[in-house]
Amino acid sequence: MENKNEVIEGSEQETPFHQLPQEEQQCIIDANQKRVREAQTLHEWSIQVPTVFAWFGILFLIGIPALIGGVMIWNDSPNGWVFIIVGAIMLPYLRYLVMADKVYYYRLTTEGLVITYHDAIPEVAYTIVRGLAWLGVVVCVVAVAILGPLALVGAGGMALFAVFFTDFKSEVCEEFTLFNKKWPHVFTISKRYRALRFESVPFKSAFSRTLYCRVEDIDVILNLIKSHILVESVKYIKGHPGI
Repeated sequence: MENKNEVIEGSEQETPFHQLPQEEQQCIIDANQKRVREAQTLHEWSIQVPTVFAWFGILFLIGIPALIGGVMIWNDSPNGWVFIIVGAIMLPYLRYLVMADKVYYYRLTTEGLVITYHDAIPEVAYTIVRGLAWLGVVVCVVAVAILGPLALVGAGGMALFAVFFTDFKSEVCEEFTLFNKKWPHVFTISKRYRALRFESVPFKSAFSRTLYCRVEDIDVILNLIKSHILVESVKYIKGHPGI
């Protein structure tokens, strides 16, 4: 996956980028990506970053069935344990599959940044999900053979979706950010979140990016970027610069 908005040097176009024919837009995107990719490498690093507010979202989502289950058990209903079990199953699913940490690999060049990232999910997790998916497919086929089409009603229909997970695997995404060396930029840094964000002035999404790195590397990366673009100001914050 490529973030096309990150690689458009629109200030050099006589016609606004979004008004150009699609073929011409793609040519500009490809040229900018090639320019960034083939430029001299200044620095490379990788880092694993937790999803922002992941645990807050997870606890909220599993708290609902857990609360319902707790109330039912308090009222002497054994069915409350079903909700407790559902919450327990959802916890690892949400944490390690839906809201997994991200592993970023950065290559800083004289013309911009090349970023690749993927979910920090162990390969064994993908293997288990694929195995369960194929098991679900087999169960569906056997159920249809024995019970007919009615087997796909209700839970059987949900099991049919298992076919979409039979090829479940890690997806590596790639994005590019092209430096606009004519515009001034504002840097926002958060050591708490190990994040650095630069934005062009006036603020344009085409020339902005949030980077993650170790705290001890922030100054190194900041100085390298500052040596290739105009910097208007640098400010440090406690919150996340990308929010």
